[in-house]
Amino acid sequence: MNFEIPEWLAESAADIEAARTLVLQTAWKIENTGFESVKNDVSIIKYHTANVMQNVIDKALQSLGGLGMTDDKILAYFYRHERAARIYDGPDEVHKMVVARNLLK
Repeated sequence: MNFEIPEWLAESAADIEAARTLVLQTAWKIENTGFESVKNDVSIIKYHTANVMQNVIDKALQSLGGLGMTDDKILAYFYRHERAARIYDGPDEVHKMVVARNLLK
């Protein structure tokens, strides 16, 4: 086994758990304080979780080598659609600009 793969797996698990916690915490805040109070959190989720997903898929593709980019594996499909999904709701830069603006208030 490639020595990098266990490290990638551990990093991916931590990144996924952090993103999941951020989503669950924000959902809790929405239920208890309303959406207006969590707009910044939602913007953070939009770019952070998308980047986590891209990084996890990229590591999985890398671990499979050339096979990962073929349609024999579902990872190529995930990669293509994840990248497009990062554009649907506005580019990451827009969400980051909203977060930065709110933090500087």
